[in-house]
Amino acid sequence: MLRYKTYTEMTDFGPYITKLILELPERVRAGELTDTTFHVYAECREADGSVVIRTERKSGRKALLKGYPKVLRAYPCTSDGVRCAAGDFAAIDLQEEYLNKRVAGDLLASRWLENFYRITQLHDIPGPLDGNAVNGLVYDTCAGDICPQLSGWKDSVSVHPEHPLHYGYFTPAADGRSPLVVWLHGAGEGGDDIRVAYTGNKVTAISSPDIQGKLGGAAWVLVPQCPTVWMDDGIEKLGRSNRSIYTEPVKRLIDQFISQHKNQIDENRIYIGGLSNGGFMTIRMLIDYPDFFAGAIAACAAFYQENITGDVLQNLKKVPLWFVHCKKDTIVPPIETSVPLYRKLKEDGAEQVHFTLFDRILDLSGKYKEPDGQPKESFGHGVWIHVYNDDCAAELDNTRVMDHGIPVTLWEWLGCQSKEQEGPFAISETASPL
Repeated sequence: MLRYKTYTEMTDFGPYITKLILELPERVRAGELTDTTFHVYAECREADGSVVIRTERKSGRKALLKGYPKVLRAYPCTSDGVRCAAGDFAAIDLQEEYLNKRVAGDLLASRWLENFYRITQLHDIPGPLDGNAVNGLVYDTCAGDICPQLSGWKDSVSVHPEHPLHYGYFTPAADGRSPLVVWLHGAGEGGDDIRVAYTGNKVTAISSPDIQGKLGGAAWVLVPQCPTVWMDDGIEKLGRSNRSIYTEPVKRLIDQFISQHKNQIDENRIYIGGLSNGGFMTIRMLIDYPDFFAGAIAACAAFYQENITGDVLQNLKKVPLWFVHCKKDTIVPPIETSVPLYRKLKEDGAEQVHFTLFDRILDLSGKYKEPDGQPKESFGHGVWIHVYNDDCAAELDNTRVMDHGIPVTLWEWLGCQSKEQEGPFAISETASPL
């Protein structure tokens, strides 16, 4: 049988195989392939080879995750999937759907899947002018995956006597010292498969040319993976103590990473951020190491109001901090977490704190629509969609966030932060109620 390659994209809803690449026996020209030339069958399998059983969210019905994904189009391409007028390869574009998803799970656990395809030719492809048509092609062996968004990413593990942490990291193509972004995943991306920590949602956006440019042109990215959850305090894994057994192991990992890349990381520009469980851990790290970080992003942070003390506020005031949350978040209600923390910081005189609060979470890709044609609404906890697309720019009162008199977006703002700079950051004093 013939071999194919998969092409993976990191999307707002996780990693999907969006393209299959087939090597052809004859050169093919544009117009000679259509969306019906090939038939595609797919199976999503667990690590043990069994087919994934998916549970429908609304009905609770269980079904094997196998079937026939929708083919959007087929066309000539290069060996890495780039469309061309004529080529020795064919690309089949696939729709973002469950059959093509690379990671499965829920809010508390995720796992990387094995995706298998069988591609069968249904219609003849015209051959050379003096030759026969190409037919009967069947592809059922994967020859590898192409994912440009993972370029520059590697995996490793920290040295720690009790809590060694697996981590992924991105190395920028730059000379000299660059800032470091430490990014902390949510509860669903923990465990022992480090790939999930930076591919479970679009963490790789931080290594994209867009955000890298906003961070000064180049930035290191460090993504630790928690074996359980960051909110694990040694007694409860998802309690409300606002404590964590992983605070010191994360700090030790950061120190080790900086030491390993001496003269390559700007130690005045160490940033930290995270979402949900990782948003909690971001706040926890700022409290425990307030003089270490130059700036922070806390998205849908699960840091609960009952443990906001004077010491917490004094330490958080030392670090430029931007909260992001959604009013419709029922997993981590903002009224119990980020809103009271932000307001207490403001009341205590914090000048370097911002808050973008969304009414709802909408699709930004243009691929998903409501029946009336408007952008599809996602679940209220998914505020990272706006974070990774740098769609955060407003204060709590809907005025623009300003940095030294200049309107900035979330990642532009973070890239401006340095422990060397002086002077307060502008922020509105008026907050609107939920």
